Amino acid sequence: MRKVWIALALALLLAGIYWLIPGLRTPAVKTYVISVIQLTSVDSATFAGLVEGLAERDYKEGKNIVFLNDGPAGSIDKLAPMIARHLAHKVDMIFVSSTPAALAVKHATEGKNIPVVFAPVNDPVGSGIVQSIQKPGGNITGIRLPAGDDVRMQWLTKLAPHVKRVLVPYTPGDKSALASLDLARQAAQTLGLALIEREVGNEAALRQLLLSLPAEAEAIFLPRDSSVESHIREIVAAAEQRHLPLCAPSLSQVEAGALLSYGFAHREIGIQAAGLVDQVLRGTPPADLPVETAESHLAINLRTAQAIGLPIPDEILFQAEKVIRQP
Repeated sequence: MRKVWIALALALLLAGIYWLIPGLRTPAVKTYVISVIQLTSVDSATFAGLVEGLAERDYKEGKNIVFLNDGPAGSIDKLAPMIARHLAHKVDMIFVSSTPAALAVKHATEGKNIPVVFAPVNDPVGSGIVQSIQKPGGNITGIRLPAGDDVRMQWLTKLAPHVKRVLVPYTPGDKSALASLDLARQAAQTLGLALIEREVGNEAALRQLLLSLPAEAEAIFLPRDSSVESHIREIVAAAEQRHLPLCAPSLSQVEAGALLSYGFAHREIGIQAAGLVDQVLRGTPPADLPVETAESHLAINLRTAQAIGLPIPDEILFQAEKVIRQP
């Protein structure tokens, strides 16, 4: 019995030493809760890139990170209720995609000291999301899209020099779409093009436009407009039926069948955003993290060019970072 008491006393002594000396204890693993706010399915590839980029930094779901993700809101009016539900869970930060969603998150988190990282936003200063690129201020920073809609319009004319009248469908009230449209107007004036601008305030309006495309339209130019972009497959089908070149903002839309893009890749933006998220989780305030700029790439879908009967010269194909050919 005396040996048992001695053993017990020794065990208690060792346990006391263990708890008194921090270096001997295994520190508890902090689990971060990240709210994910997306407007449309276009944003899913961005989120996939974020998960990939965070995994490279040893943030893994089920280990030290939890994503609160309800999927795309689907429409702007559904953003506020989604954000409110997420905020009720006391999240550590918010990751948001698209300009309308970022504006909704900014409004919902004012005065709450919840860090926010957006990826991407077209014009974060012009849309009022941040104070400046170098010093965002407030609780938000992220990845902006590079200026390039004017250059994209130039590439459209290089691939399809016969085009003179270009259809531009856009969502009225979407600041990203309006900024993109402004650049398209400037480029069109320089290039001698006539824009056929059409407001599509909802899904029904867009589908009606696609059913009766203007007869004079010789190409379609999509602005940076998440709501419009989410219907890319329907737009591709309508363009191919009329044999119209379709110029889209991102690589994912070229992969879906658009003729070309000079712009961003959603997955790459997500990976880039992971670096900002890591810094925020480590304690750096978003106000101290300058907004970063994504890269632009020329992508061409050669299968689509062949389908609409548009020959693409080799000298142009050689300049593209991504060419989608016949399988």
